[in-house]
Amino acid sequence: MHICHIVLNNIGGAPKVADSLIYSQVKAGYKVSTVILTDLDPRWILSFKSAHIIIVMKIAGTLFYIGGAIHQIWVAIQLDKIVAEHKPDIIICHSAFLTKLFYLSKFMPGSLSIPYISYIHSDYLSESKIERQINPIAAFIQDFNVRIDNWIHLRAIKQASGIVFVCKTLHKKFLNLGLNHPRIAISYNPVTPDSKNPPLNSTAESWLNDSHLITFVSAARFHYPKDHQTLIKAFAKASETYSNIRLVLLGDGDLEVEMQGLANSLGIREIVLFAGSVPNPKAYFSLCRAVILASHSEGFGMVLVEAVANGVTFIASDCPVGPREISEVLNCGTIVAESDVDALAEAIIDHVKNPQQKIDRSEQIAQFFSETSCANQLESLIQQVVSR
Repeated sequence: MHICHIVLNNIGGAPKVADSLIYSQVKAGYKVSTVILTDLDPRWILSFKSAHIIIVMKIAGTLFYIGGAIHQIWVAIQLDKIVAEHKPDIIICHSAFLTKLFYLSKFMPGSLSIPYISYIHSDYLSESKIERQINPIAAFIQDFNVRIDNWIHLRAIKQASGIVFVCKTLHKKFLNLGLNHPRIAISYNPVTPDSKNPPLNSTAESWLNDSHLITFVSAARFHYPKDHQTLIKAFAKASETYSNIRLVLLGDGDLEVEMQGLANSLGIREIVLFAGSVPNPKAYFSLCRAVILASHSEGFGMVLVEAVANGVTFIASDCPVGPREISEVLNCGTIVAESDVDALAEAIIDHVKNPQQKIDRSEQIAQFFSETSCANQLESLIQQVVSR
């Protein structure tokens, strides 16, 4: 069987999951190809070395915005050409967005009828919320475009031969939208081993190894859904009680400069480190007091599982998908109300006053978040699809 994965090579967890699944499928004897869509700096492009065929499609940043509709159609045409050339037996689309692009490609003249599985890694409906236009005409056009785009997304997912959701909460959210599909798999993303251990930022290393300091870490892109604003305000409030706390922020993004300005205005720039993006944050996690995630929305929040896998607990916002389910499955972590500065500050203070011992959740990690478990779930769904 020839399995083709279509992957959007962003900095989130989906490419890592795809790479893990590809590796498992090649070991199982399948022919596997990968189509990678990317506009990233080369250092972020995963190798996908285990795939037999690798096709990299450079895409423009406008692909993700309403103004990029024409470019999306162009990408759909290219996908149709690739599928026609390599003729896989089944397609795995690693996001709702890529599912939409492949669905559009099926309308090209002469396109092949190939079953596809939609692998839903994120709560894209929450993540796609944008600032509403003030002008009523512009707002009407904006709402219309968003409604059409979401309708196409859901239509594409409904037409899939199978769907994988990365958690139960995400599945329930789609059920509420009327997406009751006969072939569903729920598969938590795996904690993937990474032998790379890049050196720590020098300032972060000095903080993390100083017994007189208590350091927290957050690993998230500087984008609106991650709500760094609430995190920085809460940390400033907590620092009024404990002056020896420190915060290391891992990530980059459009809002980084604005968040640096916020830290300056709150007078905490000296105790908050903007350390930039790191491919593997586990060294930071293993040395900190707790990992903090203050998001408005998450696909799942795999960074919290990675924190627990490295022996530390977490503080996370109760956003619609992810953190609460992780907390319940792993029986650890502190969940606070979303966008609540006071609640997050209190949680930080509590973790300073009541430090938790290193936690061992290796059994739960192995049971729910292993590469084998993830690969088996997809294998079972593929067999359902091809045998129907």
